Amino acid sequence: MKGMEIKITGHIIEKGILSILFGALKDKESDITDIEISASSLKGGWEEKCPSIMTFKLVSFNERDLKNSYEEVLALLKENGCRLIYRKDIL
Repeated sequence: MKGMEIKITGHIIEKGILSILFGALKDKESDITDIEISASSLKGGWEEKCPSIMTFKLVSFNERDLKNSYEEVLALLKENGCRLIYRKDIL
């Protein structure tokens, strides 16, 4: 299995980012695992006052599917105002 660890920032909860990512990956071999979302506070993060941070792993047994899924995930994140903090390849 190959994958990458990804860390993003944005209004993850308010914009329903997890649902958007699920819709994009549901028919692909790739999956998102080890999801962690951090917010400053419930009230502070609501109504897009303060962004949250999400770390997750995008994994797949198929390297081509992983690459295509990464490009699609990155495009969806950008469309929804999220920013990439870092990406690290993992084995």
